[in-house]
Amino acid sequence: MADIFDISVSGLRAFQSMLATTSHNIANVNTEGYSRQKVDLTTRTPQYQGFGYIGSGVEISKVSRQVDQFIDRQLVSNSSLLSQLNGYMDLISQLDNLVADPDAGLSPGIQNFFNSVQNVADDPSSLPARELLIGDAQTLIDRFSYFNQRFDDLQSNANSDVKNSVVEINNLAKNIGDLNRQISTALGNANTTPVNDLLDQRQQLVLKLSEHVSVSTVEQDDGSLNVFIGTGQALVVGFDAQTLSTGINQYDATKLDVFASNGTANVNVTNQLTGGAIGAALSFVDEVLTPSRNALGQLALGIADTFNTQHQAGMDLYGNLGGDFFNPVNSAGFGATVNDSVNNSAQGLGNVSASISDVGALTDSDYILRYDGSNNYSLTRLSDNTVTSISAGSYPFTSASIDGFTVSINSAATAGDSWRIRPTANAIRGIDLAITDGRLIAAAVPVIGSADIQNTGTGLIGNTLVSNTGAYVADTYTVFTADNTSAVVDGGATRGTITDTGANSTLQYELRVNGVLVYTQNEAAAPLANLSDLATQINTQVANTGVRAYVNAAGTDMYFVNDPQSTADITVQETLNTTAGVTEDADTVMGYFGSALTGATTPSNTITFSSPADSYIALNSSNTAVADGAYTSGNTISFNGISTQINGTVNLGDRFTVGQNTSGVSDNRNMLLLAGLQDQKTLAGGTASYLDVYGNMVADVGTRTRKTELTRDAQNILYNQSIEAREAKSGVNLDEEAANLVRYQQAYQAVAQVVSTADNLFQTLLSVLGR
Repeated sequence: MADIFDISVSGLRAFQSMLATTSHNIANVNTEGYSRQKVDLTTRTPQYQGFGYIGSGVEISKVSRQVDQFIDRQLVSNSSLLSQLNGYMDLISQLDNLVADPDAGLSPGIQNFFNSVQNVADDPSSLPARELLIGDAQTLIDRFSYFNQRFDDLQSNANSDVKNSVVEINNLAKNIGDLNRQISTALGNANTTPVNDLLDQRQQLVLKLSEHVSVSTVEQDDGSLNVFIGTGQALVVGFDAQTLSTGINQYDATKLDVFASNGTANVNVTNQLTGGAIGAALSFVDEVLTPSRNALGQLALGIADTFNTQHQAGMDLYGNLGGDFFNPVNSAGFGATVNDSVNNSAQGLGNVSASISDVGALTDSDYILRYDGSNNYSLTRLSDNTVTSISAGSYPFTSASIDGFTVSINSAATAGDSWRIRPTANAIRGIDLAITDGRLIAAAVPVIGSADIQNTGTGLIGNTLVSNTGAYVADTYTVFTADNTSAVVDGGATRGTITDTGANSTLQYELRVNGVLVYTQNEAAAPLANLSDLATQINTQVANTGVRAYVNAAGTDMYFVNDPQSTADITVQETLNTTAGVTEDADTVMGYFGSALTGATTPSNTITFSSPADSYIALNSSNTAVADGAYTSGNTISFNGISTQINGTVNLGDRFTVGQNTSGVSDNRNMLLLAGLQDQKTLAGGTASYLDVYGNMVADVGTRTRKTELTRDAQNILYNQSIEAREAKSGVNLDEEAANLVRYQQAYQAVAQVVSTADNLFQTLLSVLGR
């Protein structure tokens, strides 16, 4: 009877445990992270009875969690990525709504500003139009300031996300460490039997942790779980949890980094953290917010610099050259900034500065400058990690222009010192107006060109401007259209030296212009010293020849013009003659106009300079040449900071005057040039206009936003699939549990019936023995 009783009791215990486990499953149907449990049974060791083995009942081998580690890992991974995408989407959508807003964005501000520029161009004498332009310029500046504030707000939001995530990570890490201790202790007490509910709780904490940062885990032999975050930073090892903290970035006090304590110091682990809310905040700042701020700074600097440059080339209502319209690039608070690393030595603090050298070459990137000793520096462009090597040589040292800025180093630092250079980041908070008086708007051009009424050609003078304010010299200039004579005077080296082979004659070089003798030179006389001497000889006979000669400033070219203007050609005759005796073949001279003259065979040569003109020469009011060159209709002619064009066919001696504009109240030429800046590709190496830079930034933010949205939606599907997979494997199915409940109840009742039967048999046996 004992065997039957023992077997029955083992069954009662087994099915009682199965009923209890099923009840536990049902009770936790809505418990977050709960994994369905199952009682695993195994037969007891049978007993040998001589004729064979008789079964001895059942025993419980374990109560197992119905989990799949692969599914759980996928769920943690998908949770981390979805949380990152959700956080990234929350931040970038705010920026996208800001920059793409048709009313709040910068595009309307830029358009309104240039509309006002055009209004002044339409009526340059209107003071109300000028005041409106200043007002719209201030509105544009206020729009930049508004963007700066919103960018600061987004940076603050990202910092808050990082702070909150660090607090949650620390709490979760501590709880995981505590559960590791409980699980390890329980496993030791239970002789390696798993503690299912504690395992569920720990796994749920890991899942919660994944919402803040990417997570990987390694289970140890004692049942504890080592947890690593990001790219491998240890967070929980055994029972000990690492404590994270936030602190300011080494280069930027407005940006937070994450640090982990190694027992003696805090180690910056920011670059090791990915995924989750903390990964979203860090990547948003580095990938979107900082480049967007830099791009708008590039735009602010571009508008200010190019507008100022053209404005300075104009003339205001007071008759003065224009000044800065916006505050100049590199003025206080408006230009490149250098942030020392907090880790720099005292020698490296404040040792480096930077300045904008070419606004058109600026990029939207920041740069890290590192000193490795021996006067060698490396400059890394963070947008693509391009490295430029800089060798200082001696100090103080200023580098060549790199991406539109220069680096100045006062003295050698300490190896390992570094600096973050931000050429454009602060410009949106630094741009400002330099003028408030509408009369100071330089709408006019300080120079004006005109064609002489006596000109015989069809040439017209085009737009005459101050093209270089630094080189501009106010004066009255005359531009003559001429022919380059190609005359050469070299002091007798090749030209003007007469050779008399027989010494039996008195040779003489004669020069005639338009048939008029203008110069003679006997064989005993020294050749002319330079072109100016030749021109002087020619110009003594202008009244008779109708021809004037001009020599350029370099003294290398001489030009002929008709004086007065006419359409006539100019002829030059060079002759080798004798005043006594006869000329011989060996008697020679090379004329100043290139005629190779010989006594008997080629004693004379005529050169014709025909109209229209092939060249020009410009003179100041002192008749000093300031520019010359070949004439091509429409080509720019530049001198003393002025540029002009002459268009059409011009004849020898046609005259054009470039003088000071003394009545520029209604002159709008510079204003038209300022209005044209809106569409000119002056930025990004000459590839982008103002609106192109802004549009590219808006498009980049919009593309990233849309990509993030699509990726998040796809990731949400994967996450839900992971949830469903876990539910299918580990979730509690009430129908299934109810069926199990009935089945286990029936089994329990059957075993109880066996106990009852055994009891009846035992009572019968007792009654028989009692007789």
